[in-house]
Amino acid sequence: MRTAWSIAAAALLLSTTIGHTQTRPKAVRAASEAAPAASEALPTANTDASIAGKWTYRSYRNRADIIVNADAEPAVKNLSGIYGQEVETANSALKALSLVFGEGIMTFDPPSGNAISGNLDMGGGYVLDLKGTIQPSAGTDVLVLEIFGTGRAGTPTENWEYDYKAFTTPKWPNGINQIPAFVGTVIRAKPHGSSPAGVVASFVSIKQ
Repeated sequence: MRTAWSIAAAALLLSTTIGHTQTRPKAVRAASEAAPAASEALPTANTDASIAGKWTYRSYRNRADIIVNADAEPAVKNLSGIYGQEVETANSALKALSLVFGEGIMTFDPPSGNAISGNLDMGGGYVLDLKGTIQPSAGTDVLVLEIFGTGRAGTPTENWEYDYKAFTTPKWPNGINQIPAFVGTVIRAKPHGSSPAGVVASFVSIKQ
């Protein structure tokens, strides 16, 4: 019971800090990731990964300040004295979750020359159709993706427009079970609802 009250209290404190996102509304849930171990190996370009298929897409708000491991706010510390350390743990988890801007599955068809197409499915009928190009970066083996996402008429994404620019990630020669990925930024190209145009987030897409 104490843990439930702790999480509820932390959720109430954070609820006013979450802004407009790219993804559909969803229930708050805690998640954590272990930090990867450092490696001294030099990377090589990951040009052998086909763009065709499904990629798990996740974008994040660009915040330079430390918020997850920062000292807890006075209100959270006061609640910790009543409900225990779980309050600060739940508060940190909710802060981390608040950084997520959008999430879904990107699916690409096999490229036709340099042209690529597919969709970003965020669930619940929130889908963007994707069209763009993929080509080598001059003087490197890195692949550059430029993608334009448009919403579907008669769905929750009607009139949505998001643009994406990304690069394939290097492949470490001594990496263990490394998964192909591409990273970049996304911009809301057109306003929708109360969400303004021009908002930029960083994203990573990981091959399934």
